[in-house]
Amino acid sequence: MPVARNADHVTLAVRDKDAAIAMLGLFGFRLDHLATIDGGVPAEYMGMPDMRAEHITLALDGPPRFEIQLLHFEPEVDAEAIAPSNFTRHGFNHLALRVDDLDDMAAHLEANGVRRQNDAMSFIGRRLQFFEGPEGITIELVEWLDDTAPQSSPG
Repeated sequence: MPVARNADHVTLAVRDKDAAIAMLGLFGFRLDHLATIDGGVPAEYMGMPDMRAEHITLALDGPPRFEIQLLHFEPEVDAEAIAPSNFTRHGFNHLALRVDDLDDMAAHLEANGVRRQNDAMSFIGRRLQFFEGPEGITIELVEWLDDTAPQSSPG
């Protein structure tokens, strides 16, 4: 039976692209590619034939490689229409990123103004902690506690 190998990317719609790029850079993402969507095939594919947006790819080199793709709409989308992460709503819940040392990464993020949402906890062989990401999404840090952990951690 065919199976998925690992996550490839997640796409976030952002109001402040520069702030999002800077914050995600603190997690180790680097600017990889810039493109403009002005209608055409990409807009049709996304079901928005008149869409105009900057498409910004940030990469976390692997293996495996993982991307966060930012969409910055032009003209800007009404801010009231963009809802932050909510753990009780259906759909996207949070993005989890595996780290080697949760305490070290957490200290780095907090020193750079990234707000933590809770204290670290241990659960099913991992240490976990939530942080506030761009546009109010939640980013979870995951540190595996044993050396038998898989190379790609489940979310």
